[in-house]
Amino acid sequence: MGDLRSGLEDLRQQASLSLQDMARVRARVDKRPDDEHEDEEWVRGYTAGYKAALAGAVQRLLEARDITVPKEVSRPLHLCPDPDTLTLWFDRSLTATTAEDLFAEK
Repeated sequence: MGDLRSGLEDLRQQASLSLQDMARVRARVDKRPDDEHEDEEWVRGYTAGYKAALAGAVQRLLEARDITVPKEVSRPLHLCPDPDTLTLWFDRSLTATTAEDLFAEK
């Protein structure tokens, strides 16, 4: 099961699979409710939790590196709706010297 989840995440990061589609596959594999309405609620919850966890990881990583994260950075970070952008910001947080470096155009 771990290999499947890892493979799904790899596909999402390669932009071959959307976060919503990844969640739908996970719902089916994890035998979530057959009710389509409940299934979509689970997908919405999963995607929201995924994005919140990724945003939290970015902020925590910066803070662990003794980089202050002001509200002007924290707010857009936690409100970002795009998991690909959050993944980019996570990658940037590994080498950033300021929190604002997350948003720098390359």
